[in-house]
Amino acid sequence: MKTLARFIARYARSAVPSYAIGAVMLVLTNWVVVRIPALIGDALTVLEAKGSAALLSSRDLAAELMLLAMLIIVVRTLSRVLFFNPGRDIEHRVRLDLFGHLLTLQRPYFMHTKVGELVSIASNDTTAVRLLMGFAGLQVLNVAVAIPMHLYQMLVTDAVLTAWCLVPVTIGGLVMRSTIKRFFGMIRQTMALLARLSDRVLESYTGIGTIRSHAAEKAAAARFEERNQEYLRLMLRLARIRSFEMPILGLSGLIGTGIVLWVGGNRVLAGEMPVGAMATFTALLTSMVSILTSLAWVMAAIGRGLVSIGRVDAVLQTESGLPPVEEALAVTAPPRLKISNLDFTYPDGDEPALKDIDVVVEPGHTLGIFGKTGSGKTTLVNVLARVHTPPAGSVYINGHDITRVALHEYRAATAVVPQTAFLFSTSLRENIRLDSANPWHARQGKEPKQLDEETDTRLLEVLGAAALSDDIAALPDGLATVVGERGVMLSGGQRQRTAFARALYLERPFLLIDDVLSAVDQGTESSMVAGIRDLRGEGASTGPTTVIVSHRTSVLEHANEILVLEEGHIIERGTHAELIAAGGQYAQTHEHQVREGDEEEQT
Repeated sequence: MKTLARFIARYARSAVPSYAIGAVMLVLTNWVVVRIPALIGDALTVLEAKGSAALLSSRDLAAELMLLAMLIIVVRTLSRVLFFNPGRDIEHRVRLDLFGHLLTLQRPYFMHTKVGELVSIASNDTTAVRLLMGFAGLQVLNVAVAIPMHLYQMLVTDAVLTAWCLVPVTIGGLVMRSTIKRFFGMIRQTMALLARLSDRVLESYTGIGTIRSHAAEKAAAARFEERNQEYLRLMLRLARIRSFEMPILGLSGLIGTGIVLWVGGNRVLAGEMPVGAMATFTALLTSMVSILTSLAWVMAAIGRGLVSIGRVDAVLQTESGLPPVEEALAVTAPPRLKISNLDFTYPDGDEPALKDIDVVVEPGHTLGIFGKTGSGKTTLVNVLARVHTPPAGSVYINGHDITRVALHEYRAATAVVPQTAFLFSTSLRENIRLDSANPWHARQGKEPKQLDEETDTRLLEVLGAAALSDDIAALPDGLATVVGERGVMLSGGQRQRTAFARALYLERPFLLIDDVLSAVDQGTESSMVAGIRDLRGEGASTGPTTVIVSHRTSVLEHANEILVLEEGHIIERGTHAELIAAGGQYAQTHEHQVREGDEEEQT
């Protein structure tokens, strides 16, 4: 209940006026619905008397019926609009809040939460919330208003028949209690299974290339079918409950209708009850039975909505894991980076992944990171990019502890090229420019979409620096070529270079590059290294402060300082020339790579 109360306070409070007016319209709707059978009964009673007076009275009643018929169109439509529109607005706001909150959550959360579950919450659960706050909310209030109104009018019409009708309806209500309890428990299971099914679909879709290359289609289909059958069996159980147990109230109402026809018919024949009263009572009972019959669908919507609110709230209540913001950061020029006694352990790790890292990178300088696989290179880049939050007092930018500044301010000054490049399913141009706010665009006085290849000189520069110009010329639509899901239309090297071009185009003063030259040949590598060293932002005296990770010593030759890592420790440090002269791990690797390069040239 606390979760529901918190959700209503956060999202439904602003819709209270709409709900209140809608409730008034709903009361008017039910008043008209109850009033019409009473008028029909009065008309039959009047007509039974015959004569001119009866005809005049029936005309008045007919006119009132027509007015009520027109009124019910207006008030019923308004009641639905005033309930449904807030439901859609709440759905919209919930989705925005979910997306925004997910952007603040740190890597450990996504390591424990599957993407399929998040997709299910953002789509299926938010839809269920809309139905609960719109249609189901309307129907619950409708039942709360309609049943008492119908019962009151039935009591006024004939108390004896009302008592007879209440017997089967009461029994049906008692049976429904246990059914609803089981139903809500199964609803929770279906939402969890749907999330698992979504995750399996996304996993298979993402890995479709691997599945096909290993001829594992049957195995993948079997794994999907296993989850699908599990979900199907539970949905069939729910369908049986909805079909055979939930309509018990509707059935009890129909039994009550049979009782009315039997008992009421005998009373009419005995002269104890007018025909008009019998007609009124039958119409009221028929209307109430339709309401009771719809309760099965309404209870399903309520069950899904309540479970979904809990799942949505669980995500929104997840702490971001970010330290409190205490300082402002505005970096426009290449910053000074200081790493002081950095130790970092993964949340689920036992041993530190980084130990006692200590280095200073002056503005515009380049720090190279070298080491074997598993030495902590990517971990260091992720810490500097704040994919993982470092311990307080261990990483500083221009004297500011990066754990004490707003994450969006820090990332606005940072461009990151990850080891595995991610591209959006859009054009190559949009993947590089991201069509987002950019200092260079501001200097040109133009919006991103107003810039084409002729006026966007920055784009032409970074294409050359990333060695992409020849590749783009070979593509069918050049920069307008849609690269497909995750850049499937491009090779691994082209994806890496596109991500590299994106980072350069953003023109951020702090640049982090994680081994992005692993999938390119030596000539392309030389061109990209020159791009890192020589590309300058317009009006800037130096390039960005850069941290570059590579397993190739040739990439790191231009670095002002190189750290050689092993098991998270710094085992060597110095310039390229100093490390070669030291004859350690770096020098041995360099000698081996030079020898391999000579052999390739000879062959």
